[in-house]
Amino acid sequence: MRKSILLMKEWSFTRLSKSILIPEEANEYNTEMVSLPHVWNKEKPEELGCCLYTKHFTVNKNSEKNYFIAFDAVGGVARVFLNGGFLGEHRGGYSRFCYSMNEFIKDGDNCLQVIADNTRYEDVNPLIGDFSYFGGIYRDVNLIETEYVYIDPTYYGTSGIDINAKADGTIQIAVNVAADNKVDLVCKILNQDDVWVAGKEQKANLNQLELKVENPILWQGKENPYMYRCIAELRIENEIYDSVELPFGFRNIEMKPESGFYLNGEHIKLHGVAKHQDFEGKACGTGAAEQRKDMELIEEIGANAVRLSHYQHPAYTYDLCDKMGFIVWAEIPMLAMPDGNEAIVENAKEQLKELILQNKHHPSICFWGVQNEIAMRGESQFTYNHVEKLNRIVKSLDPTRLSAGANLYSVKNDSPLNFINDAVGYNIYFGWYYGKLTDYEDFLNKFHEENPNVSLGISEYGVDCNTKFHSEEPECKDYSEEFQCVYHEAAYGAFEKDTKLWGSFVWNMFDFSSAIRDEGGVKARNCKGLVTYDREVRKDSFYYYKASWSDDKFVHINGRRFVNRCGDTTTITVYSNEEQVELYLNGEFFSRKSGKRKFEFTEVPIDKETKVTAKAGDCVDETSICKVDSPDKSYTYEKKGQGAMVTNWFLTDAGQKNLFPEDYYSFNDKMGDLFANPQVTALLEEEITEIAHDERARSFGGMPLLRVLDYNSGLYTEEKLKKLNEKLNQIKKEK
Repeated sequence: MRKSILLMKEWSFTRLSKSILIPEEANEYNTEMVSLPHVWNKEKPEELGCCLYTKHFTVNKNSEKNYFIAFDAVGGVARVFLNGGFLGEHRGGYSRFCYSMNEFIKDGDNCLQVIADNTRYEDVNPLIGDFSYFGGIYRDVNLIETEYVYIDPTYYGTSGIDINAKADGTIQIAVNVAADNKVDLVCKILNQDDVWVAGKEQKANLNQLELKVENPILWQGKENPYMYRCIAELRIENEIYDSVELPFGFRNIEMKPESGFYLNGEHIKLHGVAKHQDFEGKACGTGAAEQRKDMELIEEIGANAVRLSHYQHPAYTYDLCDKMGFIVWAEIPMLAMPDGNEAIVENAKEQLKELILQNKHHPSICFWGVQNEIAMRGESQFTYNHVEKLNRIVKSLDPTRLSAGANLYSVKNDSPLNFINDAVGYNIYFGWYYGKLTDYEDFLNKFHEENPNVSLGISEYGVDCNTKFHSEEPECKDYSEEFQCVYHEAAYGAFEKDTKLWGSFVWNMFDFSSAIRDEGGVKARNCKGLVTYDREVRKDSFYYYKASWSDDKFVHINGRRFVNRCGDTTTITVYSNEEQVELYLNGEFFSRKSGKRKFEFTEVPIDKETKVTAKAGDCVDETSICKVDSPDKSYTYEKKGQGAMVTNWFLTDAGQKNLFPEDYYSFNDKMGDLFANPQVTALLEEEITEIAHDERARSFGGMPLLRVLDYNSGLYTEEKLKKLNEKLNQIKKEK
């Protein structure tokens, strides 16, 4: 029978000064002993490079056995060696891969070596990304021992079983076996109570079969996430030689442009959140506890969908989504597709095949995402042709699910990118990076009008929030907890009203690491989360969505970290999914409000210290605020650079017209267009040298300069940038 042994302890780790192809090229000796998961750059995520891992293990070699080594993920490019022999190379940092060790394994001590290299290579996705590119062996490693006949674990890193289950109970199964016609293949289906409901036995060399479960119980998302199990066995004279099992579910999905998403014929509007895999203190090396914590918080907020961005997540996360009933958008890290780079497309194809083949048994996954914001470097026929090729891979490997793409806001309504995939998502940030909070509804209406046959959803929207910052008068780019609430109330309000929109995903459920950022008083972090990076603080905006989505009754007083307040009165905002909220001050009744989700109490008198209590039904919440003589400066973000101010130039029609004239250059133009003009290039190289000479920044051809400045908000003063924009306004665009 098959045995699987975790190899997680006693690895030696060496950080290398350069990339190598074979272990013998390593000449560093600063080795330390580590345990897996290990993320070598979790403290300095901006660092990239090569490292060497070495693990010794003992095997009582049996010539009748087969030996494999399986990695659930290695950051970047992995080259694997056993006793000096080359097992294989895997180019992609998020998916499972497995190699046979038979050629080089020996009796007794064996030396396994892994060159793990998270250098940015031009043929490995992702090329770019607003998230940290972690390095190391950060998921499980398993030594697998099988008999001489076995179910093959090396096929695209899968379990060896391919399952296609239809809502009518039909199951098509393919098992990758290494066996002849003397071996029997037995497949059986068990329901959630471990009761046999279907099965079949045939010769193993005939590795494809079809089964039928009568009257299957469908996987119905949050309502009833019902699961089955498929067990495949290889037998000789009824003795089991190998056995592999895979959970799955029956369900049917459909998308209609005029009304949205359907699960088993039932319309469901997706109100979801997106998440990255990293967790403070763990980086990407999360275990079951951290993954459960994330999904429990998503359960608490009441979401029914999750976008697992921007790459393949751990298998256990998908398992949790199955069991908890979340609709999942899964995707590959295709974030840039430069013209002519055929190698990066080939790598995307391989990562897409791995994502689908390793995870297609999960009923929770309903979307296969093939690209995110690839128009950041511009669009071309090369782009369209290759996105279409990725779309065809989805349809060939799994025609039961929806292909999807997430577009940058700069993608025009008539772009071919809107007509390739089954579901279109837009990442839009009106009122944060550009435009006004009131622009969402106009954007949606115009898109529907111009593209009535396109299924539209919102794949990202959000704003950064540092829980240290607060304001009675919140505004864009003050990074306050209060503005994050203002933003989400406006944005989600527009999405909720749109009956054609299939759904939306908040960006992001959790703050996450992003080495390229220095924004809002926090370095190397994207703070758009509804929950902090350590998962300890639910920001106030978390409770707006809980009031919108959850049936679990609660009441929450906003501003509990906004303790020190000036003036004789203040405004207290309460979120609740009850219909009525009562407010008490120091135990005395103050006021009662009826409404939905948001209850705003104005002219609330405050003393030196005031205990505030909110009651809604059987729910109670309390906090305290203090009256102070002068504003608490620690609540205000010090705008050292352009920060909020440049974005706020958008907030008036006059500002847009005067500062961003259509016929002249401005910060609102795309990087590619700006650097295509020699006069503009010379100006930018002189005025904003750091950005103009940054190859990565200049590669964002489809991104407005304004947003690039946003990522580098501490470099320049507003006065300097206004003068630069005025100079750009003097350069007329060529027709």
